[in-house]
Amino acid sequence: MKWVQQLINKAVDSLETYIKGTSQDSRGCSYNTPLTGKFKGRKEASTSKEMSEAVIAVFTVGSVILACPDASVQGIIPLLHTVITSGNPEPRPTMLAGGAVSFNEVAPSLYIQSWDTMAKICLVDDKLAKRYIPLFVQELERSDLATLRNNIMIAMADFYVRYTALVDCYMSKITKVLRDPCEVVRRQTFVLLAKLLQRDYVKWRGVLFLRFLPSLVDESDKIRHLADYLFGSILKGLLISLLVFCIIFLSHCMPNMNINVAAKAPLLAYNSFIEAIYVLNNCTGHGGYSESQSQSSQGSQSSDRGQTLFAIRGTDERSRSKRMHIYVSLLKQMAPEHLLATSAKLCAEILAGVCDGLLSVDDAAGRAVVQDALQILACKEMRIHPSILADNSEMDDDGGDGGTANALQAAKGRAVTQVAKKNLIQIAIPIFIELKRLLESKNSPLTGCLMECLRALLKDYKNEFDEILVADKQLQKELLYDMQKFEAGKGKSSREGEAAGPSGSSPAAPDPSDAATKATARSVLKEMNRNVPTPPLHTMSVPKVKSVLGTGALSGSRRPAILESVRRLEPFGSDDEN
Repeated sequence: MKWVQQLINKAVDSLETYIKGTSQDSRGCSYNTPLTGKFKGRKEASTSKEMSEAVIAVFTVGSVILACPDASVQGIIPLLHTVITSGNPEPRPTMLAGGAVSFNEVAPSLYIQSWDTMAKICLVDDKLAKRYIPLFVQELERSDLATLRNNIMIAMADFYVRYTALVDCYMSKITKVLRDPCEVVRRQTFVLLAKLLQRDYVKWRGVLFLRFLPSLVDESDKIRHLADYLFGSILKGLLISLLVFCIIFLSHCMPNMNINVAAKAPLLAYNSFIEAIYVLNNCTGHGGYSESQSQSSQGSQSSDRGQTLFAIRGTDERSRSKRMHIYVSLLKQMAPEHLLATSAKLCAEILAGVCDGLLSVDDAAGRAVVQDALQILACKEMRIHPSILADNSEMDDDGGDGGTANALQAAKGRAVTQVAKKNLIQIAIPIFIELKRLLESKNSPLTGCLMECLRALLKDYKNEFDEILVADKQLQKELLYDMQKFEAGKGKSSREGEAAGPSGSSPAAPDPSDAATKATARSVLKEMNRNVPTPPLHTMSVPKVKSVLGTGALSGSRRPAILESVRRLEPFGSDDEN
C-alpha cells in the first residue's frame, strides 16, 4: 500500500503544478514583454507537456482507487473539485487556485478526465457520492461536450446499481439523454437503461415507458433496431431478445430476473396507450393527463422542456406517420381482449371527453389527439383477425388435442366477435353520433376523419346498418352514400389498372369511341406533319357582305370606300414565301 500512496501523492503534485501555472497564465502579466518566436513555441510545448502529465496523473488516480478502495485520496479531491466546477457560469473567488480558469475551454481532456476520476472515487465513497451526484446530473443536462455526457451517463448507470435510492429521484432528468443530439450518446443511454431494466434496478413506472417510445422512430437505424428488440422482449416476453443486451455489455444476469420482467410487462402497452397519445402530441388539455404529469415531474420549466423534448407534434404527414408507427407497434403486442378494451378506452376517454368538454378541439394539440384516436380506431391492427386468434390458440394449446383446440378456437372467435359488435353498438356508435353533431356545429375539419373512421368500422356490418344506426337515420344515409362512392371509386381504379395490364400480359380490348378519337387525332397530326404552308390571303375566297347602303348603291361601278381600301392592301405571305 505504500507504493500506492506514493503514486497518488506524485499525481497530486503534478495536477497541482498544472493548475497553479494555468491560473497564473490566465491572470496575465500585462507589464511583461510578450513572447515571440522560439520562446513562444517553447512555452506552448511546455504547457502542453504539463497538461498531458496532469491528464495521466488524474487517470492514474482513478484506476488506482478502483483497485485499492482503501487508499487515501483526500489530497486530490479539492483539486478535482476545482477542475470540474471551473465550467460553472457562476462567479467564483479568484483567490482560489484555478478560480478564474475555465478548464472546460482551456483543457477539455483534463476536464473530462477529472469528471471520470471523481465518479470512480464516488463509487468507493458513499459520503462523497451524496455530495457530488447532483453535480453529475447538472453537468449531464448542460454540458456541450458529447464525450463528457457519454461518460457521465455510464457513471450514472453505475451509481444506479451502487446507490439506487440516491439516483432514482433523478430518473426524469436522466431519461432526457434519450433525446440527445449525438447519436452515440442516445444509443449508449438506451442500452444502459435497458440493461438496468433487465436487471430490475429500474421499474417501468412514471414517464420511463413513455420516454422510450420515441426511440421506435429515431433517426438512427441502430437505435430503432434496439428499440424493436426491447419492446419485443418486454411486451412479448421473448427471452432471446433480452440476451442481446447481455451480449452487448457482457453482463451475466440471472434467468429469473428475465422471467420477472417478461411476466410484469405485457400490460404496459395497454395501460399506457391512452397517455402515450397525449404525451406524443404534447397535449395537456385533459385533466387526468395534467395531474399525472404534475405528479411525475418537478419544476414547471423542467417539466415543460421534458414534455416538448419527447413530443412528436404536428399535423404534417411526417409527424403523423411517426406517431402512427409507435401506436401500431404497441397494438401489435396486445392480446385480442386488450385490443377490445383499448378501443373502448379510446371512445370513452378521448372521443367522449370531447363531447363532455374535457378535451378541446379548438387548439392544434387537441385536434391532433382526436385525429390520432380516429385513425387508431380505423387502422387494421385494431381489428380482431382470425389469424390473431389462431396464433394465440396455438401458443396456448401446443401439444393438445387438435379437435378440442379447434372447437375452443371457434368458440373463442364467436365470443370475441359478439363482444366487438356489442362494444360498437353500445359504446362507440352513440359517442360517434354525438361527436359528429358537435364537430358539424363547429365546422371542424375532423368531421371528414370521423366519417372515414365510421366507414372503416362499419364496412363489415353493411347488412346491419338499420340495427346499428337506428338512432341517427341521416348518419345512416350519409355512410351508405360514402361507402357506395368509395366502392365505386375503388372499382374504377381497379378497372383502370386492368386496362393498363400487368407487365407481360396481353393488353385489354380498346374501346370503339376511343379508337375513333385516336384516328381523328392521327389524321390531324398527319396533315400538320406534311409541312404544307398556309395559303396566302388573296387566294382565299372573300365572303359576300350585304351592304347597308341598299342594292341601288352597289349597281354602279363605284364600290364602298371600306371595301376598296381592303382590296388595295397587300396580301399576307407565309413564312416559307418570305
